[in-house]
Amino acid sequence: MRTVGNDLVRHQLHENRKWYIGFGILFILCAALLLISLPFATLSAVIIFGALMMFSALLQLFAAFKFFDGALRWVLVLFAILYALAGYYAWTSPIKTAIVLTNLVAIFLIIAGVVRLVNAILFRNFQGWGWTLLSGLLTLLAGIIIFMSPDAPAWVLGLFLAMDILFQGINYLGLASYIRLYVPKSSADR
Repeated sequence: MRTVGNDLVRHQLHENRKWYIGFGILFILCAALLLISLPFATLSAVIIFGALMMFSALLQLFAAFKFFDGALRWVLVLFAILYALAGYYAWTSPIKTAIVLTNLVAIFLIIAGVVRLVNAILFRNFQGWGWTLLSGLLTLLAGIIIFMSPDAPAWVLGLFLAMDILFQGINYLGLASYIRLYVPKSSADR
């Protein structure tokens, strides 16, 4: 069914397809640069983390006085102070923050791996339990490697940031490809 709204959406998608390709390529190039310099990427991630924590502190403080009163207000003020302190610490001690965050990532991966292994054992009578077991083993192994690696704080967070940016680029290129292959042109584009 062709409607004016669908026709406009299809036209807009095809019109922006070159932009999607451009953004995809730029994201992939940025990811490649980050992968080449993982310590820089890690410090960038820590600085972004610090900025977001301080911004969140301001939002928390605003919400505490705008929307709440009584004891809950002061709990939110306390959280705002903790957020601000964490953000300030990240900005003033980015290397120590990278170490702390990397260790937290390792701990979460170890816990997630153990939980997946337990789930695989509990559900071993169900089809596909082996994939859960494999996922648990790999997650547990990744956590242990990160935790045991002395240089992990220099590359783990940067690697995660680079991979996120890489997949954003791949998504943009995938969207552009999908539009070209599967979205029919609008009547204005013919």
